[in-house]
Amino acid sequence: MKPSVLLLVLVILPVYFIMPQENNDITSLRKTREDKLAYGLNSEISELIKELTEEKDTSYNAELIKLFGTTRNISIQKDIINYFTVIESDLLMDEAVKKIQNRNEENKAVVVNAIRYFSVLNKSSAEELYPLLLEDNEADYRLEAVKAICETGDKKYTEKLIEIYEKEETEAVKLQILLDIGKLKDSSSSEFLRNIASDKEMEKTYRQYAINSLGQIADEDNFDFLLSAFSEADPYIRIYALAAISRYDRKEADDIILESLKDENWRIRKEAATAAGSRKNSNYTDILIYRIENDPEEIIRIEALKALAETGGKEAMDYIKSKAEDSRTSFKIRKLAFMLSIEKNVSDSLKMIDTVLEKEWNSPNKTLIENFCSELSKIEDPSLEIFFERMLGHSSVVVKISGIRGIRINKISSLKDKIKIISEDKSQSLSVRNAALAALEEL
Repeated sequence: MKPSVLLLVLVILPVYFIMPQENNDITSLRKTREDKLAYGLNSEISELIKELTEEKDTSYNAELIKLFGTTRNISIQKDIINYFTVIESDLLMDEAVKKIQNRNEENKAVVVNAIRYFSVLNKSSAEELYPLLLEDNEADYRLEAVKAICETGDKKYTEKLIEIYEKEETEAVKLQILLDIGKLKDSSSSEFLRNIASDKEMEKTYRQYAINSLGQIADEDNFDFLLSAFSEADPYIRIYALAAISRYDRKEADDIILESLKDENWRIRKEAATAAGSRKNSNYTDILIYRIENDPEEIIRIEALKALAETGGKEAMDYIKSKAEDSRTSFKIRKLAFMLSIEKNVSDSLKMIDTVLEKEWNSPNKTLIENFCSELSKIEDPSLEIFFERMLGHSSVVVKISGIRGIRINKISSLKDKIKIISEDKSQSLSVRNAALAALEEL
């Protein structure tokens, strides 16, 4: 044999023997999952569907649709509807319609989930079902129909919802109408809502929900009424009035939010922090930082940190990154600061990520780095490649899997060889190798 031919054989043979092994491993994982969906225990199937939902893995859609049509297990049916809702796919629409149309013979929880599926996808073709559901004898269906209708934002339903409220006997349905009718943003419902909100003999929840809808409508004619509600002594009425007022783009609203951040009632401060964030106004930066540093309630410190991220600006984001890096900061605040910084701007957070991982890499307590890496693995940004690669070498199984998931989600094919080595390494835990095999399917 000529030397050139021998060299070619030596080059090709390793590829010939290696590639089938990789493909076999991936095929084996897929077959394992397919077999589990077909023959597994109900608990195993449910666990796998939840895993696919978390991963947003759409490669088993055909199997899940088939399973939905054959299984009698209620939990699995609900899990499958939830899966297609999360991935925002209408592939299950026909099957879900059948469940709704045959609702008298179907499990109520499954039908409710099917209605929610319609609402999330905003399918206009499903709107013909809503009026029928509003008249259904089952209160849970009427309640879900109210939610779905209000999500459409179509004012044509306003009069019908008020009519139903007047004759409805189930309190939960009446309250749902009051809570959500404002989403239609129809000022013609304002008088109806003000009459309920102003009735101090009315049960308080009715008043609160009516105030909520007035805020969603945000009609100028309702502003003074909401100011009056905010001046009441009851803190729960004040909370709803504050939330409603914060929807108005007026200086008076800014002043009220600022003052409410200093209120003695922690619930008022919490709502004010949320309102400050929604307005994305840097004028709140100083007081929000003060609340984060000094508020006696952790829940307020957390809400103030979220609001600060929403206000944005260099001062706010630099402060948030400093909280993520500071080992003296509480675990909850530090973890939240870490994620808020990344979610707002990955490229500006790379130095902070590097600092945090370096500090925590060899810590005997792995809780923090495992949490940080797990959250990092959910971010879609290829600039995180260096961190995902670093995670592969950590001693923690959680950190390794996080690195693998980050590589898979971001489809970082340059690291495919390293993932393949991990998938074949028998010294790795089974969960790590299975994560690597799942990643290879998509790289």
